[in-house]
Amino acid sequence: MLGRSLGSAYPEKHFPDSDSPILISANELSAPGVHSASITVRAGEIVGLAGLVGSGRSEFARAIFQDSKASGGTVVLDGAALRSRSPRAALRRGLAMIPESRKELGLFLGRSIQENVTLSSLDSVSKFGWVLPGKERRAAAEVLERATVKRASFDVPVSALSGGNQQKVLIARTVLGKPKVLIADEPTRGVDVGSKRAIYDLLADLAQSGLAVIVISSDLEEVLGLAHRVLVMRSGRVVAELAGSQMTQQAVLESAFAEPTRNEGAHS
Repeated sequence: MLGRSLGSAYPEKHFPDSDSPILISANELSAPGVHSASITVRAGEIVGLAGLVGSGRSEFARAIFQDSKASGGTVVLDGAALRSRSPRAALRRGLAMIPESRKELGLFLGRSIQENVTLSSLDSVSKFGWVLPGKERRAAAEVLERATVKRASFDVPVSALSGGNQQKVLIARTVLGKPKVLIADEPTRGVDVGSKRAIYDLLADLAQSGLAVIVISSDLEEVLGLAHRVLVMRSGRVVAELAGSQMTQQAVLESAFAEPTRNEGAHS
């Protein structure tokens, strides 16, 4: 960003304790576009996935979220394996994902802000199968305020909001579900600069409150600015792990552009 250092554009990093529990791990996971990829994320940690377009970043995220059929490997969430192979079951266990395309995969544009926020958490605002309007509105108000969503009314359709506020509604829905682990795929794509900073602050705040966060982004500066560690992917594989002073654009690009090994070439 012009005129600003990397540090000033992103929230201060608060590193988790070394003994913080591992909340999510994928071990030798294979799925369409993913080959024996592994990741671990501790409570309070943000791990970034970087790589070129087609490197397998989003495919790996969907495989972790059980949204694509794995052919090998395991995913362990908070100490117990995910065996159901369905996003709904993963969500019930506390694994949430903000998809790459909020309009196609995340939001119901014709419905109100409140409906979009509470849609995945109706059980928490219902009694005997009936939604309690007051409780629903209070729950929506709390998370919308935390996500700094600007709106004239709860009843405004999401389609009337800016791209940045639409994305924040999607994040607010995720927060209301009280996940343990959050995967955010391209969390600031198509949003304005002000909304980007608000989303960065929210993701950092969620991590500091104890969530494990995985961020996938084609914006390399964004990955480096948010993450405590960065995994670089190429040809569906994790080919490098960077932390501390190793986390530079040059290091990421060198790993991303390196010549594929014979093993990678056989699976590409």
